[in-house]
Parts: sequence; structure tokens; C-alpha cells
Amino acid sequence: MVEETLSHRPAPSPGRAVLASLAIAGLAGAFAFTMPERNGWPALALCGALLLDGLALLAGALLARRGPAPRIAGLPSVVLAFGPAAGLGAVLFAVALLLWPAGFPPLASALAGLIAMGAIARLVVAWIVLRMDREEG
Repeated sequence: MVEETLSHRPAPSPGRAVLASLAIAGLAGAFAFTMPERNGWPALALCGALLLDGLALLAGALLARRGPAPRIAGLPSVVLAFGPAAGLGAVLFAVALLLWPAGFPPLASALAGLIAMGAIARLVVAWIVLRMDREEG
């Protein structure tokens, strides 16, 4: 698994990931604004997971700047889990909410959990790579 996560390929542009995350956060904010008593906590969890995902991407970028150490690659997040189509996760989330608007709390909570798990996994891999560099040197 570590071999699949680490790569020496050039880093993709984070612009699409940021736009997709902003789109999901904006959609969550709109649902929270319309019904805060029902949608507030799931929207907060989703925005918190997106923030954690951003921190994990930042950790990967900092690791890539260290020089010869490999960067964190692979599937950067659930938002990008469909390959290079960064906005596909946001589009699927929006379509699911269009078909079932009352399902925002479970959909947002599930997406928040998936995003957070991916972010935590990337942070752990970055921590392992940094520790291996220190132990070797």
C-alpha cells in the first residue's frame, strides 16, 4: 500500500481539488443555512473534513518540497477518487442531493467520514515517510 501511495511523478495541479472542495462546502453551507437545526451539524462535519483534507494535501506538498523524498500521490481524496476528474465527486454529491434533498444529513455525514478517513491516511503516510528519513540519516 505504501508503494502505491508514494510516487516520483510530478504533482498534479491542486486547483481542481480546491474548486471541488469549495463547491461541496458551498453546497453544505446552503443546506445548513436553509435548515440549520437539521443540517447544521452534518454541514459542520463535512466542512471540518474538507479542512482536514486540505491540511493533508498541504502536508503532502511540504513533503514534496523536501527534495529527494517522494511525494504523496495516489488518490488524493474522496473528492478525487475518480481519477483526474476532480469535480466528479462534487457533481455526484450535488446530483444525489437534487434527487433526495431530505437526505442531506446522512449523505453529508457519510461523505465527511470518507473524506476524513482519506485525509488521516495521507497524514499517517506522510508521518511514516518523514520518520523513515530521520531514522536513515
